[in-house]
Amino acid sequence: MSWIGQEHGEARCWGPDGVTRDRDCAPEARMIVGAPNVPADSLPGNLLPAQLARAPDGLHLPPLEDLPAPQRLRLLGFQTLNPDWDGLAVMPCDSRTYWATLSAGELIHLRISATPGLARALGAAEEVPQGLDEAMARAEALPFELARAGNRAEVLGLLLGAEMAGSKSLWLGQQAVLIGQGAMARAYLSALQGLYVPVTETSEDAVLREGFRALAKKFVAPV
Repeated sequence: MSWIGQEHGEARCWGPDGVTRDRDCAPEARMIVGAPNVPADSLPGNLLPAQLARAPDGLHLPPLEDLPAPQRLRLLGFQTLNPDWDGLAVMPCDSRTYWATLSAGELIHLRISATPGLARALGAAEEVPQGLDEAMARAEALPFELARAGNRAEVLGLLLGAEMAGSKSLWLGQQAVLIGQGAMARAYLSALQGLYVPVTETSEDAVLREGFRALAKKFVAPV
């Protein structure tokens, strides 16, 4: 059976061979990710769910507690490509960053940071961060340091430095994967590499494609 996978509110669709045109198909062959009001699964939990939520318009991927369904889909795609990988996934989004600890195909721990939203509000989201090391050492003084920042690149460096200091128990001694794109994802990559964290970069299209394929294989038809 052919199938369609689509993120809620996005025009782009996915099929067995990758990106495809939208078309009419039975609800049991349409997978939708990110629609509101889909009940969440609880943590710890498998990235590949036990079931999808059935609705008249298709099959819906549940969030995984506070991890939104689109991020769950990307983690599932990465884990499908790397089935034996354990470590820390860092996922910068428009307003939040999700720090997800993965083990044996499960999300076992999740922390959420507001750094991208704060950076955007302060006009620093597109900058290359400056002064990360100094910012980590002064993380407890973040509000005062922000008031003294000379430019927006320093603002982003202060925000990221404070986050890296606060997340040390998550990244220290771990391997990490960065799932995201754009200037903020590049800033996190720079910050993690500056701390000598081994970071795997990902292709957005690859993790989306494999995430939908994994769902289709279990819930629609073999692919």
